[in-house]
Amino acid sequence: MPEKSFAAALKRLRERAGLSQKALAAKIEMTGSYISQLESGARRAPRPKVITRLCKALGVAERRLQELAALERSPPPIRKRLERANRERGRVRKSRDRLLVTTLFHMARGPRVVDPMAEFLDLPPEQRMLAGRLLGRARKVKSLEEAERESDDLLAEADDKEREILARVLPGVLTGTAPAPSTKDAKRRLVEVYASSTQSGDVEDRIEIDARLGSHGAFFVRIADDEAHPRVEAGDLLLVDPERTPRGGDTVVLHRDGRDLVRTWHKQGGRVRLDGARPDVVPLRMAEQEFDGVVVLLLVRALR
Repeated sequence: MPEKSFAAALKRLRERAGLSQKALAAKIEMTGSYISQLESGARRAPRPKVITRLCKALGVAERRLQELAALERSPPPIRKRLERANRERGRVRKSRDRLLVTTLFHMARGPRVVDPMAEFLDLPPEQRMLAGRLLGRARKVKSLEEAERESDDLLAEADDKEREILARVLPGVLTGTAPAPSTKDAKRRLVEVYASSTQSGDVEDRIEIDARLGSHGAFFVRIADDEAHPRVEAGDLLLVDPERTPRGGDTVVLHRDGRDLVRTWHKQGGRVRLDGARPDVVPLRMAEQEFDGVVVLLLVRALR
């Protein structure tokens, strides 16, 4: 159940991120005692700008913490009106979120377990990466009842706008209204699997895929570590296409210092920023023409 106080919500989000009070404080340039006072309720909820910094450090959407803080700062008469409005909005959101977590739960357990990075899901580029992370979380719950019970945690990093987009698109994957990556009538081809995105070394395997996915130069690369967890785990296969030009929000793989790095591609002027899956991974920055990675089309989970 969602917390009804800013203090309780902040504590839960911090613990879920695996951060101590001191570590979270360092990320926002505050002290550990300041975080302790916020979580105990000894200090009132902070200003919106501080909450923005907290949420960025925790890697979550701001909506819930901002709403709780605004409610606690409001005079009693206004607070009552806000509470009534929030209850009504909450009922609508609850129905939408139940649909979304149900969809994610069943997608994570289907026979065709792929990350929604591929274009056949018809998601805007920035939502493909988000959907992949949410699917990763859905894989960790043991039952649909648990998914619905923990929906607030499962969807914490998605704001209202993003949830609306995902709720419109993802259920179509289960009902068959979205194009599938392969059909019985589709042409198929064999794609080689390598241990590195440089395609160095021997071919590990060959996997048959829908011929419509990627160019003929596309290949699978097997990821060796968990640096990009939870989006990508060691042993996962990424279908990459050297001929694809990256766009904002695309997941890419680039080879640095003898290993493959999974990043999210963003363009800033004539330069590129490559973000990691976790907040503790420092972004890489380079000139656009220096980028020599490959674009990810599809993720296939390794058997656990």
